[in-house]
Amino acid sequence: MSEGGWNTIDSDAGVFTELVEKLGVQNIEFNDLYSIDSSSLHSLAPIHGVIFLFKYGKLDRQFAQQDNKPIHGTYDPNYIDNQIFFAQQTINNACATQAVLNVLFNSEGIDLGQELDNFKQFVTGFDSDMIGETISNSDLIRTIHNSFSAPSMLVDEDKPNRNPDEDDKNDGLFHFVGYVYKQGKIYELDGLKSYPIVHGDCGSQEEFIEKLPGIIQERIGKYGNDELRFSLLAVTNNKLEAAREIGDDEEIQRQMHKREVWHHENELRKHDYTGLIVQLLKNISKEKTDEEWEELLKKGRKQTQNLLAQRIAKSQK
Repeated sequence: MSEGGWNTIDSDAGVFTELVEKLGVQNIEFNDLYSIDSSSLHSLAPIHGVIFLFKYGKLDRQFAQQDNKPIHGTYDPNYIDNQIFFAQQTINNACATQAVLNVLFNSEGIDLGQELDNFKQFVTGFDSDMIGETISNSDLIRTIHNSFSAPSMLVDEDKPNRNPDEDDKNDGLFHFVGYVYKQGKIYELDGLKSYPIVHGDCGSQEEFIEKLPGIIQERIGKYGNDELRFSLLAVTNNKLEAAREIGDDEEIQRQMHKREVWHHENELRKHDYTGLIVQLLKNISKEKTDEEWEELLKKGRKQTQNLLAQRIAKSQK
């Protein structure tokens, strides 16, 4: 784990929820979206924004080399006059938290807490690059961000430089962006782009929920039918607090259990299990022939394919 830099964190509702709570944000949580449709968003409303994770590959690099044009939508170079908060990413691995902050700082009615409220006031008037630098240099934000990254004893120092015309399927390059509606527009906030990206008019929460799935589906469609590595998180109000307000005991128990699971998983992320896994593999390998290993691998691949097929089928319902 880097001591002075930023580390990668998982695209996980529990991670992002505890992260913003540690930063002092009140009454906000993140929820996984397993289907890109309006009904899924309606079930979680009100929606403050959506975080989109995708594989940053050949197509993205091509557009980056073409004056960094957006793949979809149009730039808003007047975003400051339009009162859009936008931070560019100036350091590796910070895109998750920067995407979250871009959404939160553009949402009205959110209690950011003292630290983030002071931070937002401090950077107001800065250009996007300077805001990104200020986020990157914030010890508080970086420390909390890194507290959700998994330690690892493995460092890939021999990885060759990538040919920009290649799209390595396993290079691990993923990127987070945020979607919000503000000032009568739907905005995509991508820290690697020059400006916020406009995706048309939007006058209400209802219209945002109706239009956003089509915008994201069009973006996904540009990567081809064989690309399935996407993740969506909705930024919502705290569902536990909402259940408490109406006295729904069953929902309170369900939400409390969900948060217990989140916390347990986040605690597990703090540990490095590499040594344990290696030792287990050593022990297993002593008892298996090459043919038995091959059979186990085939079963594992088949189970993975079945899980992917189930996820796709579920998203299309």
